[in-house]
Amino acid sequence: MPQPKLSLDHVDFIMKMKKVKYSNCEIARRLGVSEGAIRYRIKREGMVDGRKSRPSVVDAYRDVIDQWRRDYEGVRRRPTLLTLYEWLRDQYDFSGSYDAFRRYIRKHFPEFHKKGKRIRIETPPGVLLFSDWKEDLMVQIGRPGAWVEVQALCFTLGFSRKSAVCFTERKDLPAFIHSHQEAFREFGGLPEYIRTDCLKSAVVKWRGRASVLNDRYKRFLGGAGVECFPARPGTPEDKGKGEKRILDLFSRMDFKHCVYKDMADLKRQTNKELSRFEREWRCGATGLSVEESFAYERKYLKPLPDHFPVIPLQEKRATVRRDGLVFFEGNYYQVHSAYRDKTVLCMNTGEEIVIYHNGEEIKRFPNLPGTRGMVRLSEEVMEDPTLILSDTVRQWGLEVARRQVLIYQDIIRRRSA
Repeated sequence: MPQPKLSLDHVDFIMKMKKVKYSNCEIARRLGVSEGAIRYRIKREGMVDGRKSRPSVVDAYRDVIDQWRRDYEGVRRRPTLLTLYEWLRDQYDFSGSYDAFRRYIRKHFPEFHKKGKRIRIETPPGVLLFSDWKEDLMVQIGRPGAWVEVQALCFTLGFSRKSAVCFTERKDLPAFIHSHQEAFREFGGLPEYIRTDCLKSAVVKWRGRASVLNDRYKRFLGGAGVECFPARPGTPEDKGKGEKRILDLFSRMDFKHCVYKDMADLKRQTNKELSRFEREWRCGATGLSVEESFAYERKYLKPLPDHFPVIPLQEKRATVRRDGLVFFEGNYYQVHSAYRDKTVLCMNTGEEIVIYHNGEEIKRFPNLPGTRGMVRLSEEVMEDPTLILSDTVRQWGLEVARRQVLIYQDIIRRRSA
């Protein structure tokens, strides 16, 4: 049976017992150790442990380490100890182990291990919304083995911790703005402020509350009546509540063994799981569940606008050709024959291609990124009885018009598989 390790308090007890003439065997019985252990401790009393006074292999580099420390003195986010260790190994041929190096730093440079002070803040209801990307998720869409890389933009309310997750195939400005609209609709209202990373989709130059925002993003938020309060660059703790919620959610999701019909099904199943978790997860501001806390916070959100501001990514005036097609951004879009030879305004909102004539919307098509030379047919035009076509040809055209988006999505999935 192993003997208990003798501590400094035990050694002090041994020396006091020896002063009052207790034998080594009696002391050993009281401490539950062997007589030899007591004899060893008495013999070592007053002696210096040579192991502690031996020079360390790191001593030769102490000046270099100290200079490195001074170089980063006052810097809030200095490089890690591992970076310093690798620098010594590469530049100064340091051959010691990382564990020995770390023990030396802890003993001789204890300030390296000091963590910065922080304070926990809770925000009032309806004030703050966090947003952050969960990138490069691999999910199976359509069939087993059809892996597709998707991006998830996650939103978390600062008060209740209620979350909304929006999945997209791309991580660009149109997807970024569209996901905001989708999340606002899920929450049923608008926050006063939104806190994002310093992404180029959101922030051109960080200056705190006076940061220079991406012009289209600024126009979108301004039209919705929401202010941007971007986090500091390289400071994920500024969005700690959002980061924690992303970790909580995606560590509970099993994408490897699930197959989703399409992106809408992925969204639907994720929302179902999220709702279940939010009945268990707690809100730090209330001590109640996230579900209950959001029911309280919801009335503090600002009402949704009747229509979100449309921020076009591209717009152009074009003339409708004699065949009823209008050319815009590399593709052809079919409109009613009444607009032949007339000038129309084509607008790409990121989600859709919208076509106007004299300020009146005449047609809209889903935006299909990456296509060129595609002829986007219109069911309404194909069904127009004034269009002289045989029934067979009309049915062929209608079938293509109805299935073009589905065909596009299937080809994109196959390309990603």
